[in-house]
Amino acid sequence: MKNQHFDLGAETVAFVRSRLMEVVGENPENLQKVECNMKEVKEQIFRLFYDYQVVRGWPHVAANTADILGLDERTVRRLRKIMR
Repeated sequence: MKNQHFDLGAETVAFVRSRLMEVVGENPENLQKVECNMKEVKEQIFRLFYDYQVVRGWPHVAANTADILGLDERTVRRLRKIMR
């Protein structure tokens, strides 16, 4: 894994695309069966990255999370307070 780069954003898009094809396929009526609360998804992804580091006692959690998610550190600190 050394010097490897993982774009989890691209992997997430590929997964959602695959699931959309499985669930909706070519039938537009199947769209009624699909739900995707983007606010909740965004919060859950934020929590995954943030809490993963906290549980392990890793340093610089806010800075690392900001870097991974393309946010500034102040935004990460603000989001963390909001999501408590």
